[in-house]
Amino acid sequence: MDKIFIRDLTVMTIIGTRPDERLAARPLTLNVVMECDLAPAGLNDDLYKSVNYQTVAEKLLELGRENSYLLIEAFAENSAAMVLREFELVKSVTVTVDKPHAIGSAASVAVEITRQRQ
Repeated sequence: MDKIFIRDLTVMTIIGTRPDERLAARPLTLNVVMECDLAPAGLNDDLYKSVNYQTVAEKLLELGRENSYLLIEAFAENSAAMVLREFELVKSVTVTVDKPHAIGSAASVAVEITRQRQ
């Protein structure tokens, strides 16, 4: 299966369980891998036969702006569900969500989920 990658997308959202984390949006780093058949788009040089990654990125940014989450797991689930719901060519999606500086001695903590079209 072919893949489209969105790497290191910075999404601002309110995320966290501590009261101080609920005061303002903070950055999350998203990496998204969408599995789909890219042959029709490549053979025809036709965006409409592919997944518009610009639109995917805009919708992920919007998801962060318009919602708040306690857990990065919830943000990952909502992101994967949105991709599968909005982009019918995507057969499966893997979403990695990094929360920078979530714990003192680490650059970030992260979760990664893979969801498939039912």
